[in-house]
Parts: sequence; structure tokens; C-alpha cells
Amino acid sequence: MKWSTVTTGVIGLTGSVLAQTDTTPFVDADTGITFQSYTSTDGITYRLALPAEASGDAAYDVILQIVAPVELGWAGWAWGGAMTYNPLTVVWKNGDSVQFSSRQATGYYVPGTYEDAKYTVLKGTGVNETHFKFTALCTGCASWTDFDGNPWILNGAGDTNFAYAFSSTPVEEPANQDSGFSIHDNVGRWIHDLAGARSDQFEEWVTTNTPA
Repeated sequence: MKWSTVTTGVIGLTGSVLAQTDTTPFVDADTGITFQSYTSTDGITYRLALPAEASGDAAYDVILQIVAPVELGWAGWAWGGAMTYNPLTVVWKNGDSVQFSSRQATGYYVPGTYEDAKYTVLKGTGVNETHFKFTALCTGCASWTDFDGNPWILNGAGDTNFAYAFSSTPVEEPANQDSGFSIHDNVGRWIHDLAGARSDQFEEWVTTNTPA
């Protein structure tokens, strides 16, 4: 899972205003949530919705959604645009359900469990004949402590670089959040419009889509 190809210069770009974004608005039919959405050339989609007040001044929750072909072993989202010292969201298919794993890496090896990001799985999570989809509220995905021990918050009023990775090899224990998994088949990055992902409907979406 070595994301060395996407580390150079990425952290310095996080939270800055960038020239062009790679995302577009998308309304998810299963949840009614309007996301800013990016689909990689490998057919994996990464979506994000933020509270209206999201900025770089205070930590905030996010709603994320990952949609991936069922033949993939796992798909990952790096919130700081690199493998190390930022939250990683890794998801995979587990039979008819979707498993997620919160990780963080301190080197170029299988990332360990990351306990500072908390997930609430929302409606719109599941598996069909062609894809698996993971939708969740995350506390701690958009903020973390960097390599030097300093707090870092994604500027919700701007744009940022995210990175992705995936493998076609299944994880070792699909039902286990702490499962080991193989090195990636491919990696990439994109520029996400965070400001465009903000909405005053955020809390309503969370309430509506939180399972009873």
C-alpha cells in the first residue's frame, strides 16, 4: 500500500485554493444527499458532503461515500493526500455487506488501526451485482495531528488534494476491521471542491440517514 507516488508536494497543498477541481455535484438517490463527487479512471467514486460552516478554523464532521466495483479487494481514501500521518479510510466487500477500516500509516507498510476517526455507517451502504457502496458520517477524517505533532484541519471553504489506492486482491479476513491486506494495484489523486460540498442540509441528511 505504498503511496509514495502521491506524497510529493501534496501536504503543502492541503487546504489551499487550487486552480481547478476534479469534482462535480451528485445527488445520491439512496440517501438524498448532494455530494461533491469524483470518479477515478479505475471506476472508483469518492464523494463528500460537509456542514455549511466547515472551514479551516475548527474541526467538523463529514459525510463520505465510496462506490467501487465488486471485483476489487479493497479501496482506500487518504484524507491528507498521502499514505503517512493522515487518516485513511479503507473499505471492502464482505459477502452481502460492506466492511470499513480506519487506518493510519507511519511508514510504507500496512497501516495500523487509527482510533481518532469515528464512523457511523449510514443508509446507502450495501452491495449489488456490480458495486459496493459505503456511506458514513465521520468524526476525525477532516482533522488530525501531522508528523510534527501539530493539529491539521482541512479548509472546508477551499479545495484540497485527496489520494486513493486500491487492490484487486481480497483482504485476508473480510469480516475483521483489522484485517491485513495486500499492497495496492494502483494509486492516484484528485482535487476536491470542499467549499462546493458544504450544505445547510448536512444535519438533516445525517438525521434522515442514520439507521434507527
